Amino acid sequence: MTLHTKVQAVQAKLALDHGLAIGTPVLTLDGTLPVEFLTPGDRIVTRAGARKLLSVEVALVQNARVICISAGVLGIDSPEADIRVPPDQPIFIRDWRAKALTGQSAAMIAAARLVDGAYIRAEVVAELRLYTLRFADDAVIYAGGLELACTSAPAAA
Repeated sequence: MTLHTKVQAVQAKLALDHGLAIGTPVLTLDGTLPVEFLTPGDRIVTRAGARKLLSVEVALVQNARVICISAGVLGIDSPEADIRVPPDQPIFIRDWRAKALTGQSAAMIAAARLVDGAYIRAEVVAELRLYTLRFADDAVIYAGGLELACTSAPAAA
């Protein structure tokens, strides 16, 4: 473990709103890499172009509530494989779901609002290692075939 990565043990009741489960592939300027291989300084591809990753926060969550999104349910290769995200993780959606939920043709929607019980399901996993990527500004990254929101790094106290 390096000094730039914060690790914390978290109980599920302390809801984490953003993050990527271990193994989630993230698009970088060096290609697609699993989230656990990312380090500060890496250049991550975002909707607004390449952005420098400022920090990676790692949380080990016990009895974690997650939303499991089945491969291809949000479009062709979207996601590329089954993916798990926290319930409040914002996902950029461009289909009938965005129109039905927000009246817009495209919108950021919390994963929990997409649950249908069959292809997008709420689950509890015994333990989850969750990686939160931080940038200078809010960003939308490409991860596992989805467009996911990442919040900016908190201001230093």
